Amino acid sequence: MSRPWMDLSSLCFVVLPCLALVGCGDDAVSASEESTTTETGAGDGDGDGDPGDGDGDPGDGDGDPGDGDGDPGDGDGDPGDGDGDQPATPLQAGVAMRYLEYPVGISLAGFGGRVGGTNTAWSGLFYGTRGFYGYPTIKAMVMESEEGEQVVLMKTPMMSAESGVTDATAAKYEELYGEDLRGRILWGATHSHHAHGRYWRLPDIFGAVGTDTADEEVIDLLATEFAMTIKAAMDDLGDAEWGYTAIEDWDPMDKVYGDRRGGNNPIYGKDPTLTVFGLRRPDGTPMAAMFNFGMHGISVAYENELLTEDAPGAVELEFEQYFFEQTGEPIFGMIAQAGGGDSSPRGGFLNHGPATQRTELIGMVAAPVIFDAYQNLEWDDDPEIVVQSQRVDLTYDKFGYDENGEFSGTVLNVIPIDYTWGGWQCTGVAEDDDLETSMEGKDKQCIPVDTLLFGDVPHGEIHQTYLSVAKIGPLFMMTIPGEPAYSIIKYARDQFATLRSSDPIDLMVWGYSQDHLLYFTAPDDWYQGGYEAEMSLWGPFGGTFMVDTNLAMIEDILAGQVGPALVEETPSLAEPGGFSARAYELSQNHGAVVTNVETMQQRLDLVRFGFGGGDPSVGAPNVRVQVDDGQGNFVDVPHPAGWAGRAYDNSRNEMITHYEPTPAPNGEVAASRAHEWYVDWEIPADWPAGEYRMIASGPYWDGANIQTYEAISTVFMVEQSDAAALVANLADPATLYLTLVLPTVDEVKDGTWPIRGWRLHDAWHTPDQGIHVRAPISLEFIVDGMATGEVWEASYDPVEDAYVFDFAQTGLDPDANLEVDAWLSADLEPSIVTTAITGP
Repeated sequence: MSRPWMDLSSLCFVVLPCLALVGCGDDAVSASEESTTTETGAGDGDGDGDPGDGDGDPGDGDGDPGDGDGDPGDGDGDPGDGDGDQPATPLQAGVAMRYLEYPVGISLAGFGGRVGGTNTAWSGLFYGTRGFYGYPTIKAMVMESEEGEQVVLMKTPMMSAESGVTDATAAKYEELYGEDLRGRILWGATHSHHAHGRYWRLPDIFGAVGTDTADEEVIDLLATEFAMTIKAAMDDLGDAEWGYTAIEDWDPMDKVYGDRRGGNNPIYGKDPTLTVFGLRRPDGTPMAAMFNFGMHGISVAYENELLTEDAPGAVELEFEQYFFEQTGEPIFGMIAQAGGGDSSPRGGFLNHGPATQRTELIGMVAAPVIFDAYQNLEWDDDPEIVVQSQRVDLTYDKFGYDENGEFSGTVLNVIPIDYTWGGWQCTGVAEDDDLETSMEGKDKQCIPVDTLLFGDVPHGEIHQTYLSVAKIGPLFMMTIPGEPAYSIIKYARDQFATLRSSDPIDLMVWGYSQDHLLYFTAPDDWYQGGYEAEMSLWGPFGGTFMVDTNLAMIEDILAGQVGPALVEETPSLAEPGGFSARAYELSQNHGAVVTNVETMQQRLDLVRFGFGGGDPSVGAPNVRVQVDDGQGNFVDVPHPAGWAGRAYDNSRNEMITHYEPTPAPNGEVAASRAHEWYVDWEIPADWPAGEYRMIASGPYWDGANIQTYEAISTVFMVEQSDAAALVANLADPATLYLTLVLPTVDEVKDGTWPIRGWRLHDAWHTPDQGIHVRAPISLEFIVDGMATGEVWEASYDPVEDAYVFDFAQTGLDPDANLEVDAWLSADLEPSIVTTAITGP
């Protein structure tokens, strides 16, 4: 069924104001969802090892810091490890990671309407960033079969993938390295709403939707960094094994993520599946783990001005740290989104308020589950690899709307219209829990996409898309070019289950990958209306078309009908433009110490170190912590995840990095500026006492070349907090129970970012219970005011929620006048807390 088409470009003045009000949805939970979400503020007591349930201790760091002697998968001289020796396994694989920590000043993608604020040389309609919570990361796996078939799997910190960047990355790789990887690169985004924007080539006014205006230099920068990451993974190719598994209902208490869409209840909840895909060397050396589940990156607030990978990135960080603490070996963690379109991060089950604390807790709950899955993978070294990609034209007829009439409506309830070029902000029913209220068979009130594009149709960003499938052994990976809700993921899995295959096959659906066309749902879900339906571009059958097209490629692979890696229905309609690269600014005070560290610090204190650095266009600073090793030398504190060549620094969430130049940014590139940076570090409750210093280093422009500066802080002492409370009680003459508790740090903000209380210091107690230290402690007993001179060790018992010490071994009289000195066993210079022993 079709209707007379009319030109509605004259209605632009009506619809443009709404652009500033949209973007991805917030974390609001409907009343119907709230009743099923368990954020109780206490442990669930289910004995599954989650923080807060009293029986596990993920990430407690109870061993000495490991020094890490190699990046995941790096060559060490063994055959097939990527150092040039002959391969010993059919599968060759490599992994790599690069930071995307620049340019600070770039505007953020994710939320619409981020106008006002700091105007930088890298921002457009939206305000520019002023620092970061940690370095955003790009991580890539490359796999090559014995037949020479290659596939690249790449995770990026972006809000979404986009076909223009997909094409640009392949083109950049060929330009730099002379190899054609078109169709073989599958990449996706964390979907953080606080990552680099300006990569979606739409009319400028569309930038208000959530990605800011397009900028060709930004697109080229991203493509270059992505290509360089892939090349590093290629250079790491060596003997490898792979494996995968899927776990259903892995987060039953919604501690990690939860359903945010009530309009489709009770048919659809959250996507319950976790798929873990792993790589390792044949000797068992871990390389990387990809974890596939759906969760929005919206824990941090809309008004945020700092780059962060939000909750999805926190899962990577906590998994990498937990893996190293359990095994002593480093690994790369890579999130691959699934049905995150209607799923929000949680992490509030212990009543932590700050968003950054909740993201850490999300990661700490997820990490042991992913770790166990990786450890129990069945490994194989000879998978068949096939990759097929298509550039597909998107038309009204292809979706079947010319026959079913399900994407038509009336303008002002008078003039009939078909949404021939797509429709946005479609309404027809109010979102509720009543499945009887449906838009099926009814007129839809949408904004015609051709109106928003000012008649520039077909448009490469809306009327074409990029789809890919990869077969790796029995596992098929299917990409979805936008924000898939669980309903369309379920549709994909259900339809995949009907395919005929002589051998068992499985499916992993990768959302937010290859391209971005906003939201996709199943038709019955779309008809229920609400945010996810309104934020789609191609109506009720947009998602099923994407899945069905992918399934057709999978059927061809199963039938042995394999063509070129990339097939284009028509050439790309995208029109990349040229650009003049932004100039670099000279640094007026690089290497100068601007704000020095106070020489005496206590656990939980805020340490601030400010220094002159470089133009953020050439890179961000690295600030690492060094410790006096007792021999008069300062050495790097090891990286928490054991990465070689890295220290405990501002690349992770341990510190917040700020950029405060003089003069302040004004949207223009200056000849020179005082590029001043500072980091805030909240000293952990279990940080070893001793002498430390900070070293900041980074790139700066000297007018001819990029050079490196260095700034070194004063030496400062870290001691126990004056507010630390030690309690020691003899439960019986032979058993001493101890707790060491520090007061919770309240969150304090300076504008849009926290300056106190953003770190999670205790993942097992509610904030009103204080911060319970779990690191091993040393004890010395005092009898009648005289120290015994013997030192004992005590370990934390997570079940008893206390240190449990065998007092009988001391031979001391339990009825004597007893006191105890306690300090962290890792203290380089013991910082003692003393208390009287009570009981029995």
